[in-house]
Amino acid sequence: MQTLFAASLLAGATAGPFPAPAAPPATVVAIRYELDELSAERIEELVVNPLERSLQELPGIKTMNTTATHRLAEAELAFEGGTGEAERAAVVEKLDRLRLDAGIAVQARSVTLRPCRLACSAENPSP
Repeated sequence: MQTLFAASLLAGATAGPFPAPAAPPATVVAIRYELDELSAERIEELVVNPLERSLQELPGIKTMNTTATHRLAEAELAFEGGTGEAERAAVVEKLDRLRLDAGIAVQARSVTLRPCRLACSAENPSP
């Protein structure tokens, strides 16, 4: 019996199909604004909406997902043909020109490349 099992393994037979390897997570440009005491609603209105309007002007955006919570605004952008350092640099340049309301106190801003975490889809899978 053991000989038959070993022979079937050598011949390529398996006890069942192996799962296909998972697709690697999509790389996105991740934007994070840390702000002074503002509600999620005010951050949506005063930071996220202007951010979305500005970034929509960039060529080749495939997906843009944003979120606002107390003291935090985040966005992820994926680009047609892939997302890399050139796309990150274009986003930084666009954000450097973005003028938020004078009453908005930005404590920190970061723009990085990372795997998708927000509202990922089949075209933009999460890890």
